[in-house]
Amino acid sequence: MTCKDCQVIERSPQGPGSLFLAPFLSHTLKALKQQLSNQGIQAQEVDAGVLQVPVPTGGPGAVDATLRKHLSEAEITDCRAVFLPEGQPFTLATLPHTQSLMTLLARAGSGWLADMIEAERFIFHFQPIVHCQNPGQIFAHESLVRGYLCDEDRTLVFPDRLFGQARASQMMFQLDRAARINAIRQAVGHGFDGRVFINFNPTTIYDPTYCLKTTLDEVERLGADAHRLVFEVVESEEVSDSGHLRRIVDFYRNAGFQVALDDLGAGYASLNLLSELRPDFVKFDRALVSHVDQDVFKQKVLAKLIEMAHDLGILTIAEGVEEKAEWQWLKAHAVDYVQGYLFARPGSPPPRPVVPT
Repeated sequence: MTCKDCQVIERSPQGPGSLFLAPFLSHTLKALKQQLSNQGIQAQEVDAGVLQVPVPTGGPGAVDATLRKHLSEAEITDCRAVFLPEGQPFTLATLPHTQSLMTLLARAGSGWLADMIEAERFIFHFQPIVHCQNPGQIFAHESLVRGYLCDEDRTLVFPDRLFGQARASQMMFQLDRAARINAIRQAVGHGFDGRVFINFNPTTIYDPTYCLKTTLDEVERLGADAHRLVFEVVESEEVSDSGHLRRIVDFYRNAGFQVALDDLGAGYASLNLLSELRPDFVKFDRALVSHVDQDVFKQKVLAKLIEMAHDLGILTIAEGVEEKAEWQWLKAHAVDYVQGYLFARPGSPPPRPVVPT
């Protein structure tokens, strides 16, 4: 089960070579050249706007601190870069490997993440989603990814670090794909009777027919029930092409899956997507749910969102419920399902929910 574009990770070279930099401004190039010279590093302008920086050993990571000392974050982001090992000339074949200097430096420090993805060292904690009127009854579980660095060190790496490093080093495609596959495997291993919510970032999918093939293949290989899998659109505020997202959603639905829209109420973009995608489920943003029993403004907004979702035939889920009073307000306003620490924290094996008293 391979995907040559999203499974194979291009590793950062570790040996000696040359770092070719093309800053956005000529001033940046000249200033950097002088600053490197002051440190005894003889960089050369090998072509108009291109600076060649010798790297004796260690690959791009060896000059990370030096470049960050002399360049601003904006200059690093806007500078195009490529590292060539010693003896490898710059040719047309080099062009696909050029990238932002920010990405190149992040990739140089992402060996641990590449190892984790390639070895599929992921553990999923599952959090119950329960019936709002009867929280002792489990409706579904949401899968939440954690990684670990090696078999000897099982210390968990949490999503903020995982996805933050993946974004910086442009490994979101590989991480998102590996997380989807392993979420399905581990959910099947737990033998859930209800649905399983699996997060996915639509910005990591170019062509759903191609990019999601390995996901479908894994479902078929495991004999999983597609109707019990709900793919949850996360970070909807990053979606600029709603038509492309609609094609992804249609692909999932045609394969028998259901779709959820996460963080409704977090921004205007998610409201636009609600009317356009008509998901099977919507999850209300934690910021809107928190202390809703005490905040009249939140009450008015959330009550309208609940009403709108129900009018569209969409089931509602309030996430991040931590206080009994929040749950009581949601219960009184006919939210379908709830999720949060009040009922159960994520865990592996999945915990049983607690009914508030």
